Amino acid sequence: MNTLKSKIIAFFLVTAFMIFSSLAVLILKMERQDRIEELNTLLYHISSEITAEYLDLSNPVADLSYLQGIDTVRTLSADNAISNPLFEIISNPSQQKKSNDRISVISKLSNGYYFVVSSDTHLIDKNLGHLTVKLYLSFFGALSLLTLLFYLILRKLLEPMEELVRACDTIDLEGHPEHLPISSASIEIQRLGSALQSLVDKVAFFRDKERDMFKEAAHQIKTPMAILKARLDHYSLDPSADKEKFLIQANGDIAKLLKYLKELLLVHQSQISKNESAERIDMANLISGITTYAAPLLQRKEQSVILETESTFSVTTYRNSLMKLILTILENCINHAPTGSSITITLSASDSKITFANRISNHHMPTLFNSNLGLKIIRELSTSLNISVTVEESDTVFLLSLKLK
Repeated sequence: MNTLKSKIIAFFLVTAFMIFSSLAVLILKMERQDRIEELNTLLYHISSEITAEYLDLSNPVADLSYLQGIDTVRTLSADNAISNPLFEIISNPSQQKKSNDRISVISKLSNGYYFVVSSDTHLIDKNLGHLTVKLYLSFFGALSLLTLLFYLILRKLLEPMEELVRACDTIDLEGHPEHLPISSASIEIQRLGSALQSLVDKVAFFRDKERDMFKEAAHQIKTPMAILKARLDHYSLDPSADKEKFLIQANGDIAKLLKYLKELLLVHQSQISKNESAERIDMANLISGITTYAAPLLQRKEQSVILETESTFSVTTYRNSLMKLILTILENCINHAPTGSSITITLSASDSKITFANRISNHHMPTLFNSNLGLKIIRELSTSLNISVTVEESDTVFLLSLKLK
């Protein structure tokens, strides 16, 4: 199964097997070396006893097979202390044939010859094979118990994560999301739970904001639609109704609906793109470029923009999104201000603030901020850029300030 517990247990088993195998090889190697040293010591003892009591030095070429029948050799062979012992006399140590499966001891005799006693390592290898089997059987038995214990402990440690999964599966975002169960978890799971809790809280927060925005939009759009429907009903039922007056009034209602729809579309258009990266922006240069871009709107109402600043300042933010926000506010100022007036934009480097000021027309209401919906949208877009918005309005002047953080 592709689960975290199975992966951890598999890692534990592989690691334990590798460690045990390394230790087993080391133990078996040391054990074989010890047994070979013991066999060497035993062969030296046999060699000294035979040369002292049983060896005929006057006949160095005699058959030595009788030595296998002496009590000492028979006893050691019966006890598996030595295996397949061989005895021979040679005139030169170089004549001794070396073999990887036999251990030999050479003793120099008084007549100048050399006495060789050897034993094969068959019993040592056989005993080490049995020891290897016992080691691995013991290991797998102990590993089975340890794996079971490890699994129980691991399941206990990961139980808070299972609780998080169950809580996420049953959470009700439409109601009031409860806090996720993370109090008794380990630090890593607590951090995961805190991140999930933060995500849930953000989802609930934005859901509530979306509901408020929808309610506000529905409320704003409902009134002009009801008025337009009433005008249509009245015009259809009254044959003597003034067509020109009806068209002017209907076009006014449609214009209001279009304005509200434009405000809603502005939210989507001004969202920060995932591919957009923040950059260092000089505000004086940015506003100068936006003013040039908005020149056709200014010319239409014979208006101008005055940029007041002693010194510019720079901020690190998203250029395209900030341009859309400032252009939207400037468009509102243009539509809000009377024909032939000036719009003043003030840059305050000391507190990183941009202030838009324009005279209020006596004949036209503002086209963006004459509804709570419009102002909420501007505040929403500013919040996404970490910008605070303040609005002030007197009888003659409308002020909107952006404080860049």
